[in-house]
Amino acid sequence: MTLSLSAVFIPVLFMSGLLGRLLHEFAVTIVVAVLVSGFVSLTLTPMLCSRLSTRSTGGNTGGSTIFSSGFLTGCWPATTGHCKW
Repeated sequence: MTLSLSAVFIPVLFMSGLLGRLLHEFAVTIVVAVLVSGFVSLTLTPMLCSRLSTRSTGGNTGGSTIFSSGFLTGCWPATTGHCKW
C-alpha cells in the first residue's frame, strides 16, 4: 500500500506549468510522509510492541499490560451495554 500510494504522487513531481509548480511541494510532502510512515510501521512499531507487551508468566506484568487491561475492563460495560435486549 505504501509503495503504491507513493507511486501515485511521484508523477505529480514531474508536472510542468503553473499547476506543477503549485503541487510540487504537496507531492514531496505526501511522498515523504507516506514513506516515513511505512518505514516506522515496518520497523519501530513491531520493536516497541515486542518490548512493551511481555508475556505474563504469573510474575512481573508489564506496565502497558496493566494499563490496557484496566482500560478495557472499564470500557467493557459501555461497549456491551447496547447489546442487552
